Amino acid sequence: MVNKKSIVAAGVALVAGGLVAHAVVGSVAEKKLRRHLGALEAEPAIAVSQIETHRGWGKALLTARLDATGVPGLGGELAVDVGYLSRTAKGRVTFDGAALSGKVDFTAGLGSGRQGYAFNADELGAAEGALTLGQVEGDGYIDREREHFALNVRTATLAFADADADADADGKLRVSDVVTELEHDIDREAGSGRSHGRFAVDDVRWVLDDHGTPLEIAGLGGADLRYTAALDGDAYALRLHLGASDVVFMDSTPGRVELDLTAKRLDYAALDAVAEQALSAARQPALIRALRTALTEQAYTLLSRSPALELETLSLDVALPMLGRAEAQLSGRMAFDGDGLRLEAARAELTSRLNARLVFEMLPDAMIVELAPPALQAFLLNREPPHVFGWKDGRALYKGEPLEEALAR
Repeated sequence: MVNKKSIVAAGVALVAGGLVAHAVVGSVAEKKLRRHLGALEAEPAIAVSQIETHRGWGKALLTARLDATGVPGLGGELAVDVGYLSRTAKGRVTFDGAALSGKVDFTAGLGSGRQGYAFNADELGAAEGALTLGQVEGDGYIDREREHFALNVRTATLAFADADADADADGKLRVSDVVTELEHDIDREAGSGRSHGRFAVDDVRWVLDDHGTPLEIAGLGGADLRYTAALDGDAYALRLHLGASDVVFMDSTPGRVELDLTAKRLDYAALDAVAEQALSAARQPALIRALRTALTEQAYTLLSRSPALELETLSLDVALPMLGRAEAQLSGRMAFDGDGLRLEAARAELTSRLNARLVFEMLPDAMIVELAPPALQAFLLNREPPHVFGWKDGRALYKGEPLEEALAR
């Protein structure tokens, strides 16, 4: 499994061009390059050193050393060559540490307002060579005057090798054609805006090399995760869709997975506050206590808005190890009544204010035996679906009646 260190290292490489667009803005004259470099120097995640500027005929050249704070061995050389009349910077960042290695070429628009950027790399290595990204290309734009940005990244191959000297087999994960798309356009003052994103892969293979014998543990023919979000006033709504085809476990026949999930009446300011606090805590461990306080306060704010979560469909048709063929289909809804909720009583009133309904249209016997609590196994096996569970006024329900009464019959 990819660890946090490798994720951070890969993320720094992909957004390196974008950071330059944030740091070097305004006039491209040599006397202003140093002034705008201060924005990059002020970024807590990056240490900037060995800064030099050189004035040439009709252009200015800036070089600097970049090192990621908190990630030993992650750093590189930055070179930006800017023409006096040009509004675009071009350069290369070279990483040669154990955490990340490779070269990223980029272009970045300069100035205020909406500016585009692009970057590419033939190959990037991370986590001491365990993670390799091949043929990375990305582009997007940043609007410094609004909460508006876009990022599109395509990676031809992603490979992760888990070579454990104490294990009997080495694991290798290979992903082909990884696509990430993100656009965020929110105007909090106007109370409007939309965001959407997509993460897709064309093929995934997880193979173990057991003493020279390859063994495929799992695979995907393709997967597509999408989300859309909208801000209306101060309320945020989010819809999530997941689709995966040709899902294979241990040479099983191919299966599929589909999920549609919608969250409504979320407080945007509360979500944003938690995200900001989480980023600060990640950079400074001393702020973890403040993060806990913020989570408590913002969770109350979220609940007081009476949020609702709708599971429109979860469809599963796969062959699982030890379970055999599993076909399941369920839907449901969960809502919280936050009317008049008080902060000091939020935890005590949680169960009494929660309402939920979950419908299992299809649930195979093997999944009931493996996943259901023992008290429910015989009950479910002796009844035909759909199985309708609920929660209301602090009590569990089955088809509208108290669950304990249904179990007693």
